[in-house]
Amino acid sequence: MFWHTSKERNGIRVWWHFREGSQSCIGVEFYWLSPRFGVSLGTDDEGWNVSLRVPPFALYVSLEGLGLWQPTKVCSANNREFTIPDRREFDFYIADWRVQFTPWGRWGEWASRDPWWIRGVSLDLKDLVLGRITYHAEELALVPCHVPMPEGNYPAIAKVQRVTRGRTRWFKRTGKEVDLSIPKGIPYAGKGENSYDCGDDGLFGIGGNSIDDAIRRAQESVRESRRRHGHASDETLREALS
Repeated sequence: MFWHTSKERNGIRVWWHFREGSQSCIGVEFYWLSPRFGVSLGTDDEGWNVSLRVPPFALYVSLEGLGLWQPTKVCSANNREFTIPDRREFDFYIADWRVQFTPWGRWGEWASRDPWWIRGVSLDLKDLVLGRITYHAEELALVPCHVPMPEGNYPAIAKVQRVTRGRTRWFKRTGKEVDLSIPKGIPYAGKGENSYDCGDDGLFGIGGNSIDDAIRRAQESVRESRRRHGHASDETLREALS
């Protein structure tokens, strides 16, 4: 038997191997400053995994290559059937005011046709205690305006609204907000990462706390996009300014 370790940020990992060249291994990970509470038990292609998280600590244990029973499922291809590991997981955790309970879920999969004990159930504690989030917007005015850029002024329309947000059993907050619409957009170059964004792109709308704030945010957003991806073509700029 031999073992080795690895130091991580706010934690440490340890592996025990039963013999050299063997896949049999027990791994332990211990972390501090962990924010989530929960417990899980599940399988993967190599074995079983267990976790226990009690803030501020978290402990993870993996059992690999020990010949333990694992769930499987039958698949078919080329007119023959074969079995493959069926990765399953028991999971219970509390994080971000949400409780999640999954008795025997499929790892990395979710389907509405599955029964609840496979899909899992979720409970939002804020919704339970304070009620669901409510939103109401009352339009106050439509104000024509422009977004100044170095090449010219882009026509825009500012929709001023009185917006009320809150929860059904809690205090509500009311204030004015602006939804700035730019019909022809303020052009900049596309990201160029896929075939559909190799051409010119543009900013067509943005929000703000006031008309001036929305205009400022639009200018900053376009400047940042142009810095990262480049300027649009002259033809696109002329069309947007017309």
